[in-house]
Amino acid sequence: MSLPANSTLESRYFTATTPAPGLSIFFGLFAVIIFSLTAPLTVIALDAFTPAFIACMRAMIAGGLSIVAVLWFKWPVPKGRDLIWLSVGGAGIALVFPFSLAQSLLNWQASEIGIVLAGLPLVTAIIAVGLFKEKTTKQFWLSLLLGSLLLLLFAYSQSNGVFHPSLFVMLFAAGFGYAIGGHVAKRLGGFQTICWMMVMYFPISLFGTGYFAIENAASFTFENAHALLALGYLAVMSQWIGFHFWYGSMVKIGIAKTGQLQLLQPFFTLGFAMPLLGYVLTWSHLTFALLITGSVWLLRRSQ
Repeated sequence: MSLPANSTLESRYFTATTPAPGLSIFFGLFAVIIFSLTAPLTVIALDAFTPAFIACMRAMIAGGLSIVAVLWFKWPVPKGRDLIWLSVGGAGIALVFPFSLAQSLLNWQASEIGIVLAGLPLVTAIIAVGLFKEKTTKQFWLSLLLGSLLLLLFAYSQSNGVFHPSLFVMLFAAGFGYAIGGHVAKRLGGFQTICWMMVMYFPISLFGTGYFAIENAASFTFENAHALLALGYLAVMSQWIGFHFWYGSMVKIGIAKTGQLQLLQPFFTLGFAMPLLGYVLTWSHLTFALLITGSVWLLRRSQ
């Protein structure tokens, strides 16, 4: 099934009739780089704003841009199961994940959160296989499990064994959003999928932004320009553009296999956190980086 010619900007790359696995992997990696800045920039946004306000503002801005895209491309409203899937997956992507991420960063460092988020490929793969019967190999699961365990071991060693409940909410909210979005994108395309998710939750995010604006109004000052810029990136790039490429990549190489690229996200996050937040890279970081890179190589070999 091919998408309408004018439906999305990605149609020439992500239609079902024009395989482009190499390009899809590149776009998936580009999305991972975009996502890897999310934790450090959320820390910066928290300098001025509350977690609830950050989550609502992200969704409201992305929702507004999505409304413009829907009207511009004249997309028909999704129907049937797609509408249901979009509402379920959109709840995690639009509101639950951004809030639980910001809440977790009140207790954890961005580097630690970035590494915990590397458990997403496993969560996403499990959900994709459970809900949509996506096919994988034993070698794929073994290498994915190895990589995820290494990352979780690293997170455990950095956090003194303390896991905040919001971490698990964050992982499963994102996992459901990734898996469901990748499933729907096979019919709608990656850009249309994230746009409809954000449109559906625009009214709630608009109300939430207004409600939480009262306690955050005093933070809209020139002194907090860094936090405002960070919030803008989170809304436009992390909440919107990144998913355009991420879901599009899932269409071509599969939900579970696209998730393997996210094993590299912790190290991009560490790389960005050093200059942005002043974090120091240690030998343990480098050791785990090499181990995880090896597991990613094994994943590629298992495809």
